[in-house]
Amino acid sequence: MATPAVVPATVAEVAASVRHAAAHGTSLALRAGGTKDRLGRTTTAAVSMDLSDLRGIVTYEPEELILIARPATPLAEVQALLADNNQHLAFEPPFWGAAATLGGTIGIGASGPRRFVAGAARDFVLGMEFVDGRGRVIRAGGRVVKNVTGYDLWRALVGAYGTLGVMTEVCVKLWPRPESQQTLAMDARSRQEALQLMFAWSRRPEAITGLSYTSANGTLWARVEGSVAAIRTQTESLLKDAGRGEIMDETASQQLWEQIRECGGLQMLPGEILYRIVLPPSRVDDAVAALDKLGLDRYCLDWGGGLLWAVLPATMPAAAVHNIATDNRGVAARVGSDAEDTNEAAFTPLSEPVARLNQTLRNALDPQGLFSPGRLKI
Repeated sequence: MATPAVVPATVAEVAASVRHAAAHGTSLALRAGGTKDRLGRTTTAAVSMDLSDLRGIVTYEPEELILIARPATPLAEVQALLADNNQHLAFEPPFWGAAATLGGTIGIGASGPRRFVAGAARDFVLGMEFVDGRGRVIRAGGRVVKNVTGYDLWRALVGAYGTLGVMTEVCVKLWPRPESQQTLAMDARSRQEALQLMFAWSRRPEAITGLSYTSANGTLWARVEGSVAAIRTQTESLLKDAGRGEIMDETASQQLWEQIRECGGLQMLPGEILYRIVLPPSRVDDAVAALDKLGLDRYCLDWGGGLLWAVLPATMPAAAVHNIATDNRGVAARVGSDAEDTNEAAFTPLSEPVARLNQTLRNALDPQGLFSPGRLKI
């Protein structure tokens, strides 16, 4: 990891620091809370740009469902503010650490259990201010949901892992927060049954906003959100159709989904490694069967079957997991075990056309490759 050396507190200081780095050919590692450091490869940047001072709410308009904040604003602070106004970030961002920030969350494009019904993190970013690799301050997007002028340039930084540019402000759209929630917990007789039920329940008229399956205890979880009166009727309907299970109250339900939100609730032991695999739900069963042959120990299915958290032996070559992801029309990400893990095989290689498009974008926004070099190499 690069040695901390640059700590800008304003947009002007960020731009000046980038111009200085560009003039001297000095690469920069962008970071703040550090909770996402285990995701992606270890950057080879020479200098760390610590954005921790670039924090705070710029604008909050509850009536317009709009929030603009600086990147190092703690995610917990954002959520607390929104909760006071019965609003929330509907893509249910994971924390992966108490120091999680809004910018770090947007930077890796992290989305939680509600992703399969609400959309991904990038769908909630309306606009952005950022500094590109030439030190120019760029404003892209707008403060309204419908904005048809120009291209969605800012969305390129969502999931860019600290490459392409330095976010200085992020504008996100908000959703009203559901009044309450309950979860049906049901013992699934097999993974196949759990998948069949998730497919079927995802098409039901009930307001189901969470569908997950945990292999360790063979439990299928279905969350229903809405008004107190509505969710009681809907969860009881699910229970009746399922023929078994129990209904968790609001408090227990919230605690459960907070755990699932954080890496599927899986904890790593020495000698184990965690993979995050995104793939079509129709291919999950084949992927798990293939991973079983690699020594798959336990796993969690989320997003109604579209996200697979898998625990495998650390000795298993990452290429084998990436091949399984590719064979099943998905992509995998290896989560680094600790600060010493360089995570060289972090991502499933992109197809040649997509890789070429990504390089074209980087050439346009960061031609010298100043920002977090190596972290997103795929």
